[in-house]
Amino acid sequence: MTSVTAVAAIIAAAGRSTRMGEPKQLLPWGDRTVLATVAANLAAAGADPVVCVVGHLAEQMEAALRGAPVQIVRNRDFAQREMLSSYQTGVRHLRQTRSACSGALLALGDQPHVPGALIARIIAQARRSPSHIVVPSFEMRRGHPFYLPDHLWNELLALGPDDTLRTLMRHHDAHIVYVEVDTDAILRDLDTPADYQALRGEP
Repeated sequence: MTSVTAVAAIIAAAGRSTRMGEPKQLLPWGDRTVLATVAANLAAAGADPVVCVVGHLAEQMEAALRGAPVQIVRNRDFAQREMLSSYQTGVRHLRQTRSACSGALLALGDQPHVPGALIARIIAQARRSPSHIVVPSFEMRRGHPFYLPDHLWNELLALGPDDTLRTLMRHHDAHIVYVEVDTDAILRDLDTPADYQALRGEP
C-alpha cells in the first residue's frame, strides 16, 4: 500500500478584527462560525492535523471550535506581533507534537468562502511536490492558503518582527509551484462589514 504524504494546516486566528469592529472569526457562517467553517473546510480537504492559533478573546474562540477537528494553540505574543507570529507558534506546536507531515498549509482564519475542493487541489499538489512551496494563483496574484514545506520552517521561525511571509517567499521564488484557480476567493477575506456581507451573499 502506498503511504499518503500528510499535510498539516495552521490557521492564524489571533487578531483583534479592528476593521470589522467585532470578532470576525465568531461571526455566523451557515450553521457554524467563520472560524469553525475554516477549520472544517481544511480538515474535509485532507489537512491533518489542523492547528488553530488563537490569541485575542482566546476563550471565546476555543468555545466556537468545540467539537471541531482542530488542535488549538494560544499565541501569547499576538498583541505585540503580527500574523507571522501565529504561524511561528503553529510550527512550534507541530514540532513539539512531532507531527509526521511534509509541511503545512498557512491559512487565514477569515476565509470560510474558499471552497474545499480548491483546498484539496493545493494539498494534492503539495503531495506531488512536498519540498516546494505551493501557492494558489488567480490571474497572476498569489493567495491563501499556501503550502510551506517543513525544510523551510527554520527559516520561518528565524524571521524577525519587521519581516513578513513575503520576505521568505522572495528568497525562494524560483522554487514555488503555482496552482492556477478560476476564483478570486483566495485573494479575499473578511476585513470589514462590507466584505462579510458581500462574501456571505455569494453562493
